[in-house]
Amino acid sequence: IGQSYQSRDIYAIEMTSAVGGYKPPIIFSSLIHAREPGGNSVLIDFANWLVDNYDGGDTRAAYILDNSTLYFIPIGNPDGYEYNMPGGGYHRKNMNFTLGDGVDLNRNWGYMWGYDDYGSSPNPGDETYRGTAPFSEPETQVQRDFIIALEPIAAMSYHTYGGYLLYPWGYDDIYTPDDALFDSWAIQMTAGNGYSYGTAWEVLYNSNGDQLDWSYSGQDAPKVYCMTPEVGDNGFWGSQNDTTEIERICDEC
Repeated sequence: IGQSYQSRDIYAIEMTSAVGGYKPPIIFSSLIHAREPGGNSVLIDFANWLVDNYDGGDTRAAYILDNSTLYFIPIGNPDGYEYNMPGGGYHRKNMNFTLGDGVDLNRNWGYMWGYDDYGSSPNPGDETYRGTAPFSEPETQVQRDFIIALEPIAAMSYHTYGGYLLYPWGYDDIYTPDDALFDSWAIQMTAGNGYSYGTAWEVLYNSNGDQLDWSYSGQDAPKVYCMTPEVGDNGFWGSQNDTTEIERICDEC
């Protein structure tokens, strides 16, 4: 669907069934932060679960694929992910080292970009450096354009870690008009895994210029009901050399 700063391809996988006509799109993405492959594990596990269970294994899988078109973006930051390999480095940002050590791609989205210097940073050396302008980075441009073209009704953006389920707003201590709806979904979605849920500022901290707020804002495309699972509780890379732990976080999500 596009290329990264270092010209690596960014892929999307389309998945649906042959049943029906138009089916609303839903996007699942991960690894916008290079050190968070636990989200990728969960995303791919869910895609595999749908395939394995479509024919008779689980009626939920059939319902999902017969009534929606899913798009999986497994690696949103391929340059940073490659940079961290194979030893499990802790680089978070992309590889645009023009001003510092990269841009935090989850502070580079256009809605409320640079709202304050707490939810993102103007300092190129900081972990939450937001870049020189909204959508200054090719990786965020790629996903923005993909979302605008698809007009999805919902999205899940996977991160690690902590065992949380987050939803807008993140940029300030305010609730969206859909907060009760997000709450009702979150109660059901966390019933089996015990994740804490709420807005980013309720559960963790404020963030501005992030994918969650932009998707919901309706700024450049119709409003997307977007949520962020913060997968697992074993650190950013903590589960990647432990098959048992990977299976656990996949099961709980």
